[in-house]
Amino acid sequence: MSSSAQSQFSPSKKPVLEAVSASWDPALSHKILSCTMNVYKVSSWLKILAWLLLAALFVKMLAMVRPDERLISDRFAGRGRNLAIMRNVQPAAAMPAKPKIDTPVGDLTVVRQLLHENANRSWSFDEHCAPYPRLEDLNIQSEYYQLSVGGNVSYFLYSAFYERRISVDRSPSVVLLGMISSFHGPFESAYCQVWYENSSRPELLEMAQQDMAWYDAWGLGPDQVYPALFTCPLAGGPRRHRVPQLVSLVFGDRCARASNALYVYYRAPERRRSLRFGVCVKDLQFPDEDMSERFVEWLEMVRLLGAERVTAYYLGGNTLHPNTIRTLRHYEQHDGLVELRPFRLLEGVSKPAIHVPLNKRLNEVLMYNDCLYRSMYEFDYLAVMDVDELIMPLGELRNWTALVERLEQNPNGDSNEPSQAGGSNTPHCSLCFRNVYYSRELQPDETPPASFYMLRHVQRVAQHLDANSAVKCLHATAYVTALHNHFPLGWRGAGYPHDVSVALGQMQHYREPDDEIQLKEPPPVRDDNIWRFKEQLINNSLAIHRQLGWSLP
Repeated sequence: MSSSAQSQFSPSKKPVLEAVSASWDPALSHKILSCTMNVYKVSSWLKILAWLLLAALFVKMLAMVRPDERLISDRFAGRGRNLAIMRNVQPAAAMPAKPKIDTPVGDLTVVRQLLHENANRSWSFDEHCAPYPRLEDLNIQSEYYQLSVGGNVSYFLYSAFYERRISVDRSPSVVLLGMISSFHGPFESAYCQVWYENSSRPELLEMAQQDMAWYDAWGLGPDQVYPALFTCPLAGGPRRHRVPQLVSLVFGDRCARASNALYVYYRAPERRRSLRFGVCVKDLQFPDEDMSERFVEWLEMVRLLGAERVTAYYLGGNTLHPNTIRTLRHYEQHDGLVELRPFRLLEGVSKPAIHVPLNKRLNEVLMYNDCLYRSMYEFDYLAVMDVDELIMPLGELRNWTALVERLEQNPNGDSNEPSQAGGSNTPHCSLCFRNVYYSRELQPDETPPASFYMLRHVQRVAQHLDANSAVKCLHATAYVTALHNHFPLGWRGAGYPHDVSVALGQMQHYREPDDEIQLKEPPPVRDDNIWRFKEQLINNSLAIHRQLGWSLP
């Protein structure tokens, strides 16, 4: 008899068992005792099994706990010991990005729903201060903007975000994005009326910072509107660690009735060990040309390089060829690699903005920053690229993960400028790659199928542009606070952008150079580094062609 079985009997029970044994047949008594002992053994094993099940349940509950945003900083501080190494290993391209569970509802749609649901509630800071916004007071412009006026300046507010990256600020804040009608001001004092879910009283907070996402040297005009970011810290509020639901920006008087209300967007970070990359693309405008084949090749190539999602802005109407939009919708609805966000160019001039180059560029900056703030907790790096551009790792490096890890091991040694070598190990806010042109005017290689433009165009100009001309970057989301097409406009907690050596990576631009002399002098060179991915790229792209019902070459 085991000790665990013996422990189940008390001394007081022994006489009873002995009496029963004396009056019964010994063999029968032995069988009864054996069966009893077996029951106790089974009972002990059941207890052990129950404890194991409880322990497993406890571990699963811990895994489901939402991570603290400090992971955003931790993943940069201890990258080498925390990441699954992917160097020199191609992503499993046969496994598509996880399909989206649902399509995000537009921020303004959420605002309308909330204001309608709470229309009959008498919520306010007090009887005469900061009443809950009313739907009828919103002044909607160009479908997605809310117009408010502060002094002589018009504010076209577009989106709002909960900001609590500890690399940027130790205290959380709300950041609003929009366009304003004046670059230099003067600007009236502004306040944020911050509303929380299931709360009848707002927080009233002073706007601490207004940042222009533009330089006046790039162009100003009397009828233009300029991208800007407005920051209201939540540090002074008792609910600063809760995510607000709505925010309104008012001017002059913090108690004023708001004429705007923005949904505060927040996608909490997830636990992860490997680097994650996203791509931001400005508004797509190809109304007459079917770009489907080009888009499939480009999307499958950035997926091979490590992109998990491409966020593109769609102006609607006839800005895209019907076949092109069908292809992009397929990626959005059945694949998950693409997210199309509806957008409208703000008409800051008398002519349609789409026909005014300066106004269009101003609007594009707003798109890039909206993409940054929507993605900052989901991805470690964001690439801002056009659909004719690739940030390409070179040599033995075959994806963005391997490239970034190489640069993090030697943050100041892999530069085009010897003067940048050495120095501190401070992380860089962005990793920037020099532009080199692959022109259609140069002789193509017709070996790959005709539907693969980039695989066929492997001749390029001989020289890269300098570090100040048309670079494209991988931006570290832990540090960057404002973006432009070619470089970061603002960052905190990190060093300057890094000019990555052309031996490690380059920005391959599939268009004609601005200076046609580059097509001849120095003589162009063959650079078919993309052929490292040729078979995989062709196979993956043709699989998409079949899903779309295209005839195959």
